[in-house]
Amino acid sequence: MRKAIHKSSRFPIAILFLSLILCVGVAAVPSKTFAQPGSRGQGSSDTTAAPAKKPAVVMPEGDGKAIAVEYCQDCHMLTNLTKAHKSLDDWKDTVQTMMDRGARLPQEQMDTLVQYLAKNFGDKYADSAAKDSQPAAAPAPAAPPVATASPSAPAMTAQAQPAKPVVELPEGDGKPIATEYCQDCHRLTNLTHAHKSLDDWQDTVQTMMDRGARIPQDQVDTLVKYLVKNFGPQTQAAPAGSAPANQ
Repeated sequence: MRKAIHKSSRFPIAILFLSLILCVGVAAVPSKTFAQPGSRGQGSSDTTAAPAKKPAVVMPEGDGKAIAVEYCQDCHMLTNLTKAHKSLDDWKDTVQTMMDRGARLPQEQMDTLVQYLAKNFGDKYADSAAKDSQPAAAPAPAAPPVATASPSAPAMTAQAQPAKPVVELPEGDGKPIATEYCQDCHRLTNLTHAHKSLDDWQDTVQTMMDRGARIPQDQVDTLVKYLVKNFGPQTQAAPAGSAPANQ
């Protein structure tokens, strides 16, 4: 009888021990596991959501779109194209410069790309006249009769075309940085024709560095501030070859 009582007393002790183990196990489970569906991010590290990515640049349709998307992004963001306003000759010079510096654009696709860029991202002052006044361009051949007055006139007119002036950047702390490093892959007109915000210039410079630009890290901020001050959204680029008025 005493053995039976002693044996039966073990069950409450065992049950108490198991309950204690369960309580300890539940307490060890992180409270995040039992969070309500609507409470995510409250008091946790998830509150710092990653910033939304900028929307991809949508290029206008055209024969050169696929060429620009495939090759121009090797060294640039597409906003370098969409925010530029260059004449046909300037685009030719830009594309040729890129090819001289190693761009993998096939030679036979160069003209298609240049025509596409000039059509969609041409000189903002010349575009308005070029789009609707193509028939009016026919009277242009009236110039040759003037040249026929003298046999030597054609040779003189060919020699009279002056070379394009060297781009003179505005004075500032970032001028020597831009002059030394940005010309490794670009002409300086890529800067003077651009009108970008601070964020866009930061993205552009960082992209160039990610792709191998040799700008020292400690000079990036100086360069970006210089670019946004002189070539920001509300500024006008100084004419090529002329010193800025606010030196």
